[in-house]
Parts: sequence; C-alpha cells; structure tokens
Amino acid sequence: MSRGRWKWYLTRHRLRAPRLWPLPVALLCAALFLSWLFPLIDREVTYYGDELGKRFFVHLDSGSMSTLLSAVAGGMITLTGLVFTAITLAMQFGASQLSVRVVPILRQDPVMRWAIGTFMATFVYTLMISVRLAVSQEDYRPVISMFFAILLALVCAVLFFALVARVTTVLNSGQLLRYLATEGRKAVDRTHPKDAPAEEAAAPDARPDAEPVVIRLGTPPRHGQTLIACDDHGLARLARRTGARIQLVPVTGDFVAQQAPLFLVHPGAKPPDRMGLTRHLLFGTTYSAGTDPAGALRAFVDIALKALSPAINDPGRAVQCLDHIEDLLVMIAPRLAARRPTGPSAAFRHRTRSWPDYVCIATDEIRHYSGDSMQVQRRLRALYATVAQACTAEQVAPLRSRLATMDAEVGTHWPQDLDGRLARLPDSQGLGTEPGDTGKGLTSRF
Repeated sequence: MSRGRWKWYLTRHRLRAPRLWPLPVALLCAALFLSWLFPLIDREVTYYGDELGKRFFVHLDSGSMSTLLSAVAGGMITLTGLVFTAITLAMQFGASQLSVRVVPILRQDPVMRWAIGTFMATFVYTLMISVRLAVSQEDYRPVISMFFAILLALVCAVLFFALVARVTTVLNSGQLLRYLATEGRKAVDRTHPKDAPAEEAAAPDARPDAEPVVIRLGTPPRHGQTLIACDDHGLARLARRTGARIQLVPVTGDFVAQQAPLFLVHPGAKPPDRMGLTRHLLFGTTYSAGTDPAGALRAFVDIALKALSPAINDPGRAVQCLDHIEDLLVMIAPRLAARRPTGPSAAFRHRTRSWPDYVCIATDEIRHYSGDSMQVQRRLRALYATVAQACTAEQVAPLRSRLATMDAEVGTHWPQDLDGRLARLPDSQGLGTEPGDTGKGLTSRF
C-alpha cells in the first residue's frame, strides 16, 4: 500500500465515528460464552477432585457463592443504569451548554463504549451462572466462575472511575477545551503538514476547454451528507490515470444536498465513473473539531458564543476559547504562508481555505457578539497582536482591518473616556491589568 493510500485509510479510520453498539454486543456475546465455559471447567475440577478423593476450596460454600453471584448481578444492572444516566447527562450538557460538535467526541470515546459493554456483560455473565446453579441437578461448586465474576467486578470498578473522570472532563469546560485544542492541533498537522509535497500536473491529454460533466451526490451516503474529508492523492491519481481534470465543488465542512454538484469533470481518454470518484470522499453527520482546523475553530467559536449569550453570560469561558483559538491561528499562519498554490493545470483541484478565511471563522462572530464585554474585547485585541507576530506582511492585513473596525465601534459601546481607553488596550487575560499588554511590544506589527 502506497503512502497516500495508507494516509487515506488512517484518515477514514480516525474521522469516521464508530457505532456505539458493536463493542457492547461483542462483550455480551463473550459473556454468554464464558458463562458456558467456566461452569464446564468447574465440573471437571469437581470430578477430578472426586477421583483423587480430595475437595478443593473446602471453605467455600455453594450457597454462599450463589448469593455472591446474585449480589454482583444486581449491582451491575444498577451500575449500568448509572452509566446510561451519566452518558445522557454529558451529551445533554455538551449539546446545550457547549456545542453540538462536542457530541461526536462522546460517541467516539472508548471509555464510554467499554464501560457500557463491560457492565452489561458482567451482569449477564453472573446472571447466567446463577441460573445454571438454580436449575442444575449436578453436584459441583462454581469456584472458578465466582473468581472470574469477582475479577469482572474489579474491572468494572476501574472502568467506573475512568467513566467518572471522562464525564468530569466533559462537564469541566477547561479540560474539554484543552481536549478540543489537542484535536485541532492534530487536524492542523494532518491537513497542513510542514513538508507538504509539490502539486502534480494533469495528464497531457486532458481537455480543459471542454464542457465539464457535472456529477451530483445522488443517494445520500449512509453516514451523513456533511463532507469531512477527501483523498487528494487518490483523486489526483484517478485524474492522471483517466486523463481527466477533476474539480471538487464543495469545501470540507459543507452539507451536500442530494442534487447539488459534487464534481466538475473535464473528460479525458477514459471518463471516471461516479462510484470511482465518491469512494475518495468521506461524509459524516457533524463537522467536528477533529475534522480539520476550521472545524476546531468552529467548535471554539460555538462554545464562546453560547458563553456570551444572555442566558449563560460567562465571558470567562469565551476568553478561554480565545486562548486556544490564538494557539491554533499561530500554528496555522506560517504553514499557509509556506503552502504552494495549486496551478491551473493540476489534475485535481478543490477549494481550500485561505488565511483570511481562518481569521474570519475564528474571530468575526466573537467580535460581533462581544461588543459589550470589555474582557472579551481586550482579549481579542491581544489575540490579533500575538497572531500578527507569526504572520507575514501579507497576512497582517485581515488582522489590521478587524482591529480598525473594533476601534471604530469603541465609542458606540463605551461612551465614557475611561471605558473607551480601557477597551482599546489589548490584554492577554482580558482584565489582567489596567494598562494591558501594550508594554510587551505586541502591537508593533500594526
């Protein structure tokens, strides 16, 4: 497998949200199998002891072991209900108080799926052992079955602590924002690598002047209609092999309607078919933080906007979001400056986000809805000043224009001289100090 194909395989595996039920069902089937296997081993141990004239584990009573197994079964079904309650609470809080883009993170979290499956599997295992003891007429003691049930109970205890820690992470906005930032940095490394290869030209028999063939989405994909990734290298190879010139119409994150144009294809010697093109695309239900840098920035902006809403009114959380937005923009700026532009003769082309696009996604809505929050306004000014230090001279222009707009709106929101003066000062903590960060030389690029 070539490097490009392997990279696309890893991308699909990472971005495609796993289903919630396969792992719990697999664990449940394993529990049913073990509930048959261990009683069989217990019988063999009992028969072996009878042949030797010995009785193993003489201090263990069958009735007491049956009572213990029943207690474990009852505790596990209660714990499973608690797990469902915790997951429901985390998803409800994440969707209502933070952003709907947080919900896919919970679905992909392995602790959630392992906890559900292990708790239910332990309940089924102990229940089946208890039923076998109740209906069996054979004289054997479930010693090994009981020890394994105790081991499962200990595993469930560890998973319960891990589940509590995971739910606490979701309910703690600071830890959740740090998790989103980690996903965003991974997305930057994946979509804007430092060693980006040069663009390859199209096959010489392509006919750029021919009328392009419009290929539409058609039947909605099973996993959703939001474009979350495309295989650039695979589509480029397909274009070279068929002698065509291919253009992807939607940009990553777009919702693609059934009859919306998906590809514009200038036919070559062998026009590519629709299935051959769409297998290089990955669709999903939500444009989440791990999809690409814009998805991570969008998640932070959604959380900041909810924090700035009158119902929540938490500017401190918005400042936390700006901290991570600044970190991502500083990481993105030099990589975009070093990116080679795609030539007009490239075999495969698609729209990519420019530096002004990222600045717009990351700051414009927060700038618009935080006009009455001096804390957020000062932190946003510090963001522009800090990001400017990582930009080239051409990249500073979008930052300078937004800062000028903020200066023009100060008099509207802060008519008093003191408030107006404070609102114009950048501050990396929002309201860390009265003079702000002007003494650090952060405004030199403006």
